This record gives sequence, C-alpha cells and structure tokens, in this order.
Amino acid sequence: MTEEITDLSQTPYFPVEWIKSHPRKVEEILSGLSIEEQAKCVLSLPPVLQTKLLVLCEDAVEVTQSIPAEEIYNLVKEVGKEDSLLVLSIVSADQLQYMFDLEWWQGDKFQPERAMEWLELLDQCDDPQTLEWFMSEDFDQKVMLLQSSIKVFKHDEMTDSYEGVEGLEHYSPDGVYDIFFKVKEAKVLQKLFHLLAERDLPILHSLLEAVIWYPLTITVEKSYQWRLSRTAEKGIPDFEEAIGVYSSLNPESLKQEVPTLDSFSDGRFRFSPQYPLAQANPSLFFSQCVQNLGTGERLDTIRWELVCLANKVLVADKCDPSHQEIRQKAMRKVLGYVNIGLELGASGDPQKGPGLLHQLWIQSLFQVGFEQLKQIRSQASLFLKQNGAYIENFISSGDKEKLGALVLSFPQVAEKREEGAPVLWRDLESLDDIRVVNKFFERWTFYVRLSKQSLGLDEKTLQSKWGGFAFPETGKLELLTLVTTAFARHTLFKTLSCEPLPASAAKSFLDIVFLSGIFRDEGRICDEDKLSSFEQALLDTPMAWTELDRELLRELLMQCVANLEEQFGQLDLSKAVHWQFTQGLLIA
Repeated sequence: MTEEITDLSQTPYFPVEWIKSHPRKVEEILSGLSIEEQAKCVLSLPPVLQTKLLVLCEDAVEVTQSIPAEEIYNLVKEVGKEDSLLVLSIVSADQLQYMFDLEWWQGDKFQPERAMEWLELLDQCDDPQTLEWFMSEDFDQKVMLLQSSIKVFKHDEMTDSYEGVEGLEHYSPDGVYDIFFKVKEAKVLQKLFHLLAERDLPILHSLLEAVIWYPLTITVEKSYQWRLSRTAEKGIPDFEEAIGVYSSLNPESLKQEVPTLDSFSDGRFRFSPQYPLAQANPSLFFSQCVQNLGTGERLDTIRWELVCLANKVLVADKCDPSHQEIRQKAMRKVLGYVNIGLELGASGDPQKGPGLLHQLWIQSLFQVGFEQLKQIRSQASLFLKQNGAYIENFISSGDKEKLGALVLSFPQVAEKREEGAPVLWRDLESLDDIRVVNKFFERWTFYVRLSKQSLGLDEKTLQSKWGGFAFPETGKLELLTLVTTAFARHTLFKTLSCEPLPASAAKSFLDIVFLSGIFRDEGRICDEDKLSSFEQALLDTPMAWTELDRELLRELLMQCVANLEEQFGQLDLSKAVHWQFTQGLLIA
C-alpha cells in the first residue's frame, strides 16, 4: 500500500508530504479549519494517511464521527484493526454498530468468536464507545452475545442448579448473580459488567435475567432481524433483493431519474465514501469519464451507488463482507461490469460517457455489462458442448483453464503476470477483455476446423494416438506438437499427417528445416520457404478458408516456428538428440 499521493488537487490546505515531514505545521493549519473542512482533508487521502492526519486533528472525535460509517470501516479494514486503535477509540456508537453488523455475522449465522475478538480489541482503546454502544443497542443482540459467552445463576429455587460450571471462571457484579465465563475474554466482560453496574444496575439485572430465561434460538432470530433492518438502511439488502442485480435490465429503469444525495446520505455534512472510486483502475473508460464529470452532487451519488452495488454483489454472491480481500474483489467486479456497460453505451467515446453517467443509474450500466458476460458464458458452454470431447485430446492445459474460467457463473480471465508467476484470475472489466475472449473463441473454432478438415484428425485417431509414441514423455498431445509434426511430415514426405515420426526422420527434418548458420553456437532459424510450402499445402485443403482463417493459420505457424527454434535451434545435430528434453515433435 502506497503512502504517497502525486495528485494534490484535493488537498488544497497543505502538501501531503507535510503530514510526515512537518506534522506541527499541519496541526496548526487544521486547527484553523472547520470540522467539515478537516473531514474533507481526511477523506481526500488513502487510509494509511487518513489515520496519520486524524492524529493531528484537535477535533479528531468530531471529525471522525462526521465521516460515513462505510468509509471508517474501509479505513479499519485497509489499515488493520490493531493499527486502527486510535480511530476505534473515537468512533460513534452508530459507526461501531455498522462494523459489528458486518463482522459478527456470516450470512444468518452469528459468529461469537468474532464478536469477542472485537470486544477484546476495543478494550485496548482509550475510552472506547463500547459501553455507549452496549447501552443503546437493541436488547436481543446484547442477550445473544452474552448467552454465547457466559452462564448465569442466582440463589433461588429456580435458578440455582449451577450445572456445567466446573473449571469456568466465576464473577459476581453484585453478590446476587453468579456469572461463569465460557470464553477466555473474561476480563473484557467483567469490566463491561462493572461499568454497567455503576451506570445502570437495573439494565444489568434485566440482561442477566434474559440470559437465564430467553430461548437461545428465538433470541438469535430476533437479533438477526434487527441486524437486517439496520443493514438495509445502510444499503445492504437481503438476498432476495440483492440477487436482482444479476437480472436482465428492465428498459423502464432507463427512464428513472438518477438518485440524489438525499437517497443515501443522512450525515451531518452529507459526505460520500471516497474508497469506491479510489479503488477504480485509472485506465478504465469509466475512470476517465468520471474525471470529466466534474465535481458536484452527481459524483457523490455515484460513489454511494457503487457502495450499494458492491453490497448487493457481496450478498448475492454469499460472500463474507468482513474479509477485505473479498470486499475489494466485489468492488472491482462492480467497477468492471459498470465500465463494460458504460463503454458499450458510449461506443467508447469519452465525450459521451459523462453524459450517460448524468442520465443513468449505475446499476443499469452494471446490468448491461453483466449481460455481456452472460453471452460469453453461453458461448463458452455451447462451444464445450459441441467440441469439448474432441479438443480434450489436444488442448493445452493453459487454454483448458482459460476455457473453464469462461463457463463459470461469472466468467474470468487470467491476469497478466510475469512469466513463471502463478496464474491469477479476475473478472472481466473492459471491452478489450471481451475482445480477447472473442479472439480466443475464434482461434479455437478455427483450430477445430483445421484439425478435422485439413489435418484429418478425428476423435478415433486422436484417442488411439497411432499406437502410442515415446516423446513427449507425458503422453499428452497438444495442438502445437501435432501441427509441428505435420510440418515435419510434409517437409519430408509431402503428406499432411500428424502420425509420430521415427527419431531418425525427426532428426532429418531438423537438418532440413533449419538454415545453416555462420557460427556453430549461433541459434538457427527456420527456412521460410519450407514453412510457406507447408502453409500452402494446408490452404489447398478443402476448408472454405476465410481471411480470418488465413490470419489465424499464420499465427499458429509462427508459434510452431518459435517453438522449433527455441527447442531445437541450439542443438548440435551431428550428435544424438535427447528427445526427452525437448517439446514440439511426436517421436515414435
């Protein structure tokens, strides 16, 4: 994570570098700003610098509590809980509740271990809002939390059984109720009970009575319903509503006026979370259009729409929103699908894009983008249905993975990485990605036709493997190896066949196909005339060649040549060839 910012246009009060180099100057400048201006300064920075700037704010509590809960939660997740203790110690009870609603639940299942981890973390803060939250939060949630962590008894005829408390730590806040801790975070809860007893003893007694008598299942269900109500107000819908984000676009939605800030923001200064656009790839068409949108209310509402869309995706995909990597992936997915929809709607014209952003809901653009992905998935499924059993005989492992990634519910493409690095998959995010996928389909559709009609490879022949071959030792056929072998047979025998070569014939082919070099250790290159002859032989086969077919054939032959030169160009062909260390020819 970078801590540097090169664009200082959103931080007009001081250079960002001063946060590190001249903190006292920054502190002095902040003291002369209003709460709103200080908050805007904080929001203009990446999370790591947000925390550093809050330290310098004299009004840090007010500034922090004026920032949207979504932004504060993203800050904590980006920086890490342990490095966010200052922020956690000054957030409001409502901001804290927002974090708890996302952290304490996975779907409709309460996660007591997570809840206790958070209480223990907050106990490390100076004067945290935990007690205020505990005083104000709905009764059922407090009871649910306590039922998962303590057993409660008292000396009377109905509640003095004291069963199952052997070995559990004991505590009594008032000499009436006996509390036994089922969790290791006993000191945190003891401290909380002590504060509650000092603040409002009747509330503490009501809670302890509820822990004794409330049915656990009903309490959890009520707590979950309260949680759904709160999260719905924050733009996190239930599953039935969220899954609608993947439905086909209703044309009537295009007639709806875009939302206003009143649809989202209810804070003191109507701030919008900044992190959605901060996570957008600057090279995306959408990012360029946003830059041309100008400042104003529409930009703020777009940020809110992206937050709500990402929430819908998290719920619809049944993801755990407490994992930052998953949250970032969901936002990237949203930004990608929106970008595809916008790029299509504006025909790639950055002058038209801002106009569409002013006119359309972001979810409409998302659905347009997702429609393109559904078409890709259908295309991939149909291709596999028609050709899967056939190409299984010779498709490379890499292309097989690429094809498999396109039939997923949400098609993915491989992230460009350095050679040798593990493959990472990502959601499609641009029309360029779609063009790459379409090119992939075109290429493999051509490969199927070439293999069947020009090389005469039917399934029976491929599965028999001509009685077997010695090399490659893996025993796995690949298209490049088959075509290169056909090249060798045509060069030697003027026939089009992929049947494995005797080792002596393969060596003769290498002697013929490489041009003689001036120096012995010089890498040799293939004879273009031999390649052109093979190419023409293929073009003479009755395959109804199109211009695209010719381009794809030339591309495939260039791959064969590159592989030949890499695998065999440095070999001393006057000596025996160790075929087991090479790839590219079928050797009988």
